[in-house]
Parts: sequence; structure tokens; C-alpha cells
Amino acid sequence: MEPVEAKQKTLRDYWRVLVYRKWLVIVPTLFAVAAGLGLSARQPAVYESSAQIVISTRTSDSVFSNTGQIVNNPDRLIATEIRILESPAVEDQVRKDLGLTGSIPGVSGADVASTDVVSVTVRSSDPNTAAKLANAYAKAYIEVKLANSIATLEATAGALQVKVDDLQSKIDAIDAQIDAAPADQQQELTAQLSGQRSTLVSQQAVFQARIDQSQVDQSVSSGGATLVDSATPNGTPVEPTPVRTAALAFIVGLLAGLALALLMDYLDDSVRTTEDLERATGGAALLGRIPMYKHPDARAIAISRPNDLSVESYRSIRTSLLFASLDRPVRTIQVSSSIASDGKTSTAANLAIVLAQTGHSVLLVDADLRKPRLHEMFAADGTKGLTNVLLSDTLNELIQLEVAPGLDLLPAGSVPANPSEMLGGRRMRDLLEQLATLYDYVVLDSAPLLPVTDSLVLSGLVDALVLVARSGRDTGKQLEATVEALRMAGAPLVGTVFNGAGPDNSYGYKGYGQRGYGVAAYGDRGAIVPVQPMSAEPKSIEPTSIERPAEGAA
Repeated sequence: MEPVEAKQKTLRDYWRVLVYRKWLVIVPTLFAVAAGLGLSARQPAVYESSAQIVISTRTSDSVFSNTGQIVNNPDRLIATEIRILESPAVEDQVRKDLGLTGSIPGVSGADVASTDVVSVTVRSSDPNTAAKLANAYAKAYIEVKLANSIATLEATAGALQVKVDDLQSKIDAIDAQIDAAPADQQQELTAQLSGQRSTLVSQQAVFQARIDQSQVDQSVSSGGATLVDSATPNGTPVEPTPVRTAALAFIVGLLAGLALALLMDYLDDSVRTTEDLERATGGAALLGRIPMYKHPDARAIAISRPNDLSVESYRSIRTSLLFASLDRPVRTIQVSSSIASDGKTSTAANLAIVLAQTGHSVLLVDADLRKPRLHEMFAADGTKGLTNVLLSDTLNELIQLEVAPGLDLLPAGSVPANPSEMLGGRRMRDLLEQLATLYDYVVLDSAPLLPVTDSLVLSGLVDALVLVARSGRDTGKQLEATVEALRMAGAPLVGTVFNGAGPDNSYGYKGYGQRGYGVAAYGDRGAIVPVQPMSAEPKSIEPTSIERPAEGAA
């Protein structure tokens, strides 16, 4: 069998993943919403108030300046002023103005709709405190700006005064030089130095004018900021916001749940679709899909509800097997699975029943010598059966006739200590050959393939083997190991049966519970309901005997 390439998942496949793993999405979402609402309930109320100030984008407040008044990058200027507003210097000024000590709520600034207006916002547990501090921060910022502006102007005036004094010293030196000259030379010296003195006087006059201008600017300076809107108390808290918190928590929880569900699906190797089954079994033929069904009683569903949809699925498997027997005769059919609780016993029983409904004579053999269950499904005596036949030469006394129309049953009998040796011996081979001459079809329910070797040794004695896999229970690795073991044993694997899978290859159905391995849970409480065989009329079987193997033979 050639490996099957992986199929790319569609949106519908991902939707099925989320539907199947819906609780991995729902639980984190509900937990996140509950946590968000819980934190909101425990969070104290926070109130917010804002004052607004306008920032001048002029380079100077001078009343004498006529050029270069607008800065090249107003946005950068506003961002710089916001940093100043939020600086420790302004906070210290607020403490000084309000006479406070210790820590106080901080302030945040933001430009208003890309204008020159800056919003001064303070948050506090008390709305009146928030408004008072917002106004205090706005006032403190203006004061700091004004103080810095005046300090700059004073520093400029001081530098200019130094220049004026220096020029005055030079003028005084010229005057002293003229006064010290002889009287007859003073007029000539004055004419020589008058140009130099006039230049110094002119320069001194310019610097003095700038000093006077700076003094005027100091008196009219506003610091480049003006309060345009005072803060007022706002009785509506800005925090907590339960609705917004719940919405954000819902989104976060939903995303986390979706990621978890997809991650679990990525890590989950279980077989849930027919594509998964085909890929895991190396392209083995799919004989049929068995949907989930609820057992009304202990009997096989083909007896208790012959018109159920699942019975039609078993008939489809019967048809596939009949087609498989066209090329080579198929008389003995083994039914097994990789692990326990895959539904192999139910499959074997119902397959035998629908084969018998075609008019063929069918014998159902319980070859699961570890956990036999078939006798319970047909309310038969399970104390003696296949084990006793393999240990003695009596067959006709142990076959229970007409447990269903056209169907006989050979229970497993007592559980032996060496099932593998008994099923793989020559006596078992001889028995199957003899049964094939007595019945049209012999269906054998056998133990799971991976836990024990019973079914592997038996597979070499039958004409066909049907492998049952259960959706959501078997993993790809388990089925790969099973198929590889069957290949090495030379088993006649004719195909697979997908148990618990829907007709649309969805992610399976829930509720297909089973007990032990083999028989599905019966009734609402899983109780075994005793039933009587459908026919009590015995079928005549001639006494037969199987030669005992020679001493020391298998």
C-alpha cells in the first residue's frame, strides 16, 4: 500500500476542528471575561479632570520683534512643552503653590486635535481633587514658563549691560585723553578722535535700546502659555470600565482559546476523518463508516433495530466484502482492531447477522480468548466454546444454533492461559478448514492487535481480515504500527471500518461508549439486558472430529 499524501485543510475543516474542540475555546473565553469583570469589581473608582492651555508657537513675546516669529516645526515645539509640563519642576511648583508635601497624582499632557492647545489631565480617586490638581498643574506650568522666560530676558539684559559698560569705559578713556592734552592740541585731538568716539556712542545707544526693550518684554511676557479652559469636577469615573474590560477580555480569551484548540488539533494524532484513516493505513480500502448509535438493549443493533441507519452501514460493509471475494474465495473473515474499545465485537456480530440475512449460512466465532463478549450479546451460554473445541474433538455440541436467522454461534468458552499458542496451532487451522466446509461464511471476533499477538497469529489462518478503527480514539501511529505488523505477518487485510464517523467525514460523534473492548455500552446505564435467541429450533450438524496433533506438534 502506497502512502497517502496529506490533504490541505479547508476553512470547513478548521470549523469542524473548532466545533469538536469547542470547550477549549469556550472555557478560556469565559474565564477571561470572568477575570476581567472580577478585576473591574475590585478596582477603585478613578476620576479624571482636564484643563486646557494654549502654547504660543512664536519664538518670542517681544513687542518690538517683527520677523522670525513662527517656529519651523510647531509639532516638535508642542511635544517639547508637554515634556516640560510633565517634568518634576512643574510638580514641585504645584506642591509649593498648594503647600503640599509627599507624593501627588501625576499629570499627563496631550495636544488637542493637532492644535496649539494642550490638555492638562489629572486622575484621582476624588473628582474635586482631580479638578483642583489639573488647574494647579496648568498654573504651575505657566509660572515655570514665565519664570524661565524672565530669567532668559534678565540674563540677556545683564549681558547687554556689560557691553554698555565696556563701551562707556572706552568713551571715558577717549574723553580723558582729550582732557589730558595741551590746550593748543585739544582741538586737533578732538577732531582726530571724534569719529571713533561717535562710533562707540552709537554702539552704546543700540545696546542700551536693547536693554530697555528687554525690560519692557519682561513686564509684558506671558511665558508663551495661557490658560484657556479651567478643569471642573467630573462625577463619572473613567475607571473601572466593566463593559470595555469585558469586551477586551472576551477578545483575548477567544484568541487564546482558538490558538489552544488549533494547537491541540496540531498535536493530536488521533484519527478523526476518513482521510486520516486512509493516510494512517497506507491507503487501505475503506469498507464502510459506522455512525454512532445508541443500543436499546444488549443485542446487536441489526437484531434490536434492523431498520436503523447504522445497520445499512453494516450492509454496505457486507457488499464490499462480497465484492472482495470475486477475485479469490473468502470464507473465513477475521475482525480485529488496533486497541480495545474500537467496536470490533459489535462490527463482527452485526456483519455476521447481515451476511446471514442474504440467505448464506454463517457461523460467528468468538476468537477473543481474553475478553469474550459475543455470548452476552446473544444471551448464550459462554461457559464452553472454542477453547473446548481446541482441547477436544467435540464440535457439534458446542455450536449454538440459530441465535439469529441463519446465524450460528461458537462462543469462546473458558479463558485459557495460552491464547496465542492455541489460536496459532495446527488444530485451529484444521478447525477453520472444517468450518469452511460447513458454512458459507465464518466470522471471527478476535483480540486487539497491538496489546497481544493472538490476532496476528490467527490472521495467517483466515481468508480476509477487517480492521476496525474508531474515530477520535485510535492514533495515526497506532494504526501505522498495526498495519506494519499485519504486513510483516502476511495478513490478508481487505480493508478498514471507520467506527463512530459521520457520513461527511466530520470529527466523529460522541457517546459511542464501550466497555472492556468489543461490546458497546448497552442501554442508558450500560446494563446488560438478557434476551432470548430468536430461534430455538436446532440445526442438524453431523458429529465431526478433528484429529489431535501428534505429540510435540503445535
